[in-house]
Amino acid sequence: MKIVVAALALLMLGGCVGQGNWGAGVGLPGAERMATAARNAATDPQTWVPLAAAGLLIATDVDQDWSEDLAENQDIFGSDAEDISDDLRDVATAAYLVTALAAPSDNVGDKVKGLSVGAATMIADGVLSRGLKDLTGRERPDGSNDNSMPSGHASKAASRTAMAIRNLEYLDIHDWTRDVLTWSLYGVAAGTGLARVEAEKHHLSDVFVGYAVGQFVARFMHEAFFTDEEDISLSFAPVADGGALTLTVRLR
Repeated sequence: MKIVVAALALLMLGGCVGQGNWGAGVGLPGAERMATAARNAATDPQTWVPLAAAGLLIATDVDQDWSEDLAENQDIFGSDAEDISDDLRDVATAAYLVTALAAPSDNVGDKVKGLSVGAATMIADGVLSRGLKDLTGRERPDGSNDNSMPSGHASKAASRTAMAIRNLEYLDIHDWTRDVLTWSLYGVAAGTGLARVEAEKHHLSDVFVGYAVGQFVARFMHEAFFTDEEDISLSFAPVADGGALTLTVRLR
């Protein structure tokens, strides 16, 4: 894990002078904006497609069989699947923190505002996942408890990689570097979920639902609280015999 994080950090060094002001437009949203963010997050393919896949797995009665096959064979991660799932989840967290710190902000206040949204997203993801676990009460494949649905590891990895991918947009890096990092982060999220299934901690449907939860929370929080535009801006333009001072207030 340390090697992966170090490599990501080195790649991010070139992004410290990118365009945009990360965190500048963070503010409290109104009811209309909250509703729009919720609607967009719910209709995002990365939310509803995994949910549909989970429903299909359960409806066709293949969820348990496929999950048992993955746990028995452990073709990808082997006997270390549980430890690897923890490591990949931590890589997702580190990726968010590295990209958030590397994203250019005009001042410390903007950086703090952006990080506050990230922290709130992590809390909201955890609260929602825990609530769904209590509501569904599904037993884990290994019989250890009733916290199987949804996968908390999958939701954490999904939300944190989603935030990291958005942060990449602020960095002044080559397009191919951004693409490689983006797909690598998708791989981290997918690998986290698969490792949980191979570790016999979750069914496949648990992982799909967890991924959908993480994606929903990340997009909702970003659209509701994070914007590229300042709510209030002040500009000055020189004109003959003086200048023009313009105050712009963005209505939400």
